[in-house]
Amino acid sequence: MLRPSLLRCLPLLLCLLSGFPARQAHAQQFQDPSMLDPEEMAMPDEPESDDSGDEDPEASSAGHKGKNAKGQKSKGEDPRGAGKGTKTKGESEGEGEGELPAAPPEPAPVVRPPPAPILTPRVTDADLHAAWGRWQSAVAALDNEAARKALQELVSLKDDVAALDIEAFSMGLIRAAEGRRKAHDEAGALQLVENAAALSPNLPYARLALAQAYAERSPEAVGAYSRELKAALGVMLRDPRYQRPVLADLGAVVLVALMATAVVIVGVLFVRRVRYMLHDFHHLFPRAAARWQSTALAVVLLLGTPLALRWGLVPVLIILLSSVAFYLTRVERAVAAGLIVLTALVPLAAGKLAQSAMFAETVAEDVYVLEHGGLDAELVAERVRARHDKKQADFAELFALGRFEARRGQMTEALVHYKAAAALRPGHAALMTNLGNALLATGDSDGAARLYTEALSADPGLVAPPFNLAEVYRRRAAVAPDSEIGSHNQKASDALAAAARLDPVLLRDWRRPPDERLLMNRLLLAPSLPRADLPVPQDPVLAERVQAQLSRRLLGSSGFAAWSLSLLGALFAFGFGFAGQTLKASRECEKCGRPVCRRCDKELGVASKTCAQCVNVFSRRVVVEARVRARKHIEIERNRRWSSGLSYILGVLVSGAGHVFHGLAVRGALYAFFFLLAVAGVLLRSGVLRSPYGEAPLYLKLAPVLLFLIPLHLLTLRGLYRRQNE
Repeated sequence: MLRPSLLRCLPLLLCLLSGFPARQAHAQQFQDPSMLDPEEMAMPDEPESDDSGDEDPEASSAGHKGKNAKGQKSKGEDPRGAGKGTKTKGESEGEGEGELPAAPPEPAPVVRPPPAPILTPRVTDADLHAAWGRWQSAVAALDNEAARKALQELVSLKDDVAALDIEAFSMGLIRAAEGRRKAHDEAGALQLVENAAALSPNLPYARLALAQAYAERSPEAVGAYSRELKAALGVMLRDPRYQRPVLADLGAVVLVALMATAVVIVGVLFVRRVRYMLHDFHHLFPRAAARWQSTALAVVLLLGTPLALRWGLVPVLIILLSSVAFYLTRVERAVAAGLIVLTALVPLAAGKLAQSAMFAETVAEDVYVLEHGGLDAELVAERVRARHDKKQADFAELFALGRFEARRGQMTEALVHYKAAAALRPGHAALMTNLGNALLATGDSDGAARLYTEALSADPGLVAPPFNLAEVYRRRAAVAPDSEIGSHNQKASDALAAAARLDPVLLRDWRRPPDERLLMNRLLLAPSLPRADLPVPQDPVLAERVQAQLSRRLLGSSGFAAWSLSLLGALFAFGFGFAGQTLKASRECEKCGRPVCRRCDKELGVASKTCAQCVNVFSRRVVVEARVRARKHIEIERNRRWSSGLSYILGVLVSGAGHVFHGLAVRGALYAFFFLLAVAGVLLRSGVLRSPYGEAPLYLKLAPVLLFLIPLHLLTLRGLYRRQNE
């Protein structure tokens, strides 16, 4: 029953279908473009020609089907589209609004530029002299701007070669500043002195000149010039070229003060007790001999004999002390004998002092000059190279030579001498760091990293290895793949953090040089030779010559025998005093000061402390008349005044001498030594060894000495005065 009704509707369906446009059969397989693979979304390499638009769409479609049937691929067709059918030009035009644009090509890999090379320009002393000559020419032409630029160039050149000081040029600027100061150009003088300090921050004279300029400009700015004075004193005590002359001068002052103290103490004790010695010496002659005759003979024997025989100072002191040993206390003899022993050892101390103060024209000075890298270092470098060729150079010389050559851009020579030094002392942290710098500058970053790591292990407290190792990691990160950049940057950050822990001020003050002028001396840290590795100057011949010369002056001869005899003589003088009571030596009367002699008065007791006159006047009053007793009182008062006056005069001449005269031997000896130390400092203000480039200002030497001498002298005089009035 359903079939007739379907047949009746068939014409109506055909009429409806005839009203739609014709479509290709393969168009029914169209998919959403967003679901295609990127390869399917790509446009054909060669578009179809324009003639295909005149062809029948069905014929065109049939042609494509025929090709696909034979297994051939059309030009620009995706291989995976064989099973899906192909689209004709008509279809593309009909579906243009539904297609996606072609996918962009894959980006090319990013090529990063390599890091800037590390520069090592060759700079010689001639370049430094040329810059100095330009400044001199500008000053002669009164061109202040050119002179300023020349000084800036000189300072920059000094930093480029990492020279610590260029002292000769700094001294020239200081002398030029003195001329400006005389011409009342204070501002110009200050500028020159500041440039001198910039060229040579380790030159004490530059610091002193800068302190003087600050004081003259602003006397109330105490902090400015006191800071420079402190820096100058620090350099003098730290730099061996200035430290050793200062120590030699101080040592000479101490030795002179010691000898002078021995002379003063023994002389005061002799003057105080010589009258008793002359009294007892007179008993050795017949009664007919006059006292002046015995006195003259005693003077000739005590002083004339050692002077005529040229026995020296120490034998004279021993003779003087022995002559009055009976009349001195045990403390006085001990103090005097100790000073004589110290005086006898002065030649030995002077020889050691001369040897320790020796620095000029030694290997230590050559190493010092190379380390500072200033002027005239090239001549020293040639001398060290000659010693190296003869196999005579030690580790310190090769280290300093290699470091100097590296700073001057002579990398090949520096590597040779660094390796020679490493053969003498392997595992030296500072040497491995400098060798790593040379390798890094020549392009061997792996070798540099290895040496930095070994140096850090050898000396964890050295800041240069981690700081320079950070530069190696930074340069590796610049050329590393993307996956390794983070690792290298993290290692560089860790290395810098380690350096900052060792030296927090380093990263705060350091500025990385620009890439277009990446100098090795400004980029990397090059540790200097440690002070412990500096060669110790030794010249036994010099020490022996100084010892022999002073021994002949002080001991009369040189050698072990002279010292032994001097020591034995001092011990004899000390022990000889214990025989005074056995030999019936006279003593001082407690009241009038006359000798208490049992030979003159048999009635005196063995332990009597007063003379016969005082015994008769004060103990036997019935025997002596009143006027005689009064005259004795006057004599006692006169003796007291004479003793007080003489002690005060001695105290005025030499602090402490009055105390010794009053019996205070230990206190007086200390006062006398410090007083004579200050006096010797004033007398020897020019020193015994000259420092390079002149001496320190006179006020710097005399001011502390006078500030110590004057209060000491006044205080000792006040103490002596109080002692006399007790």
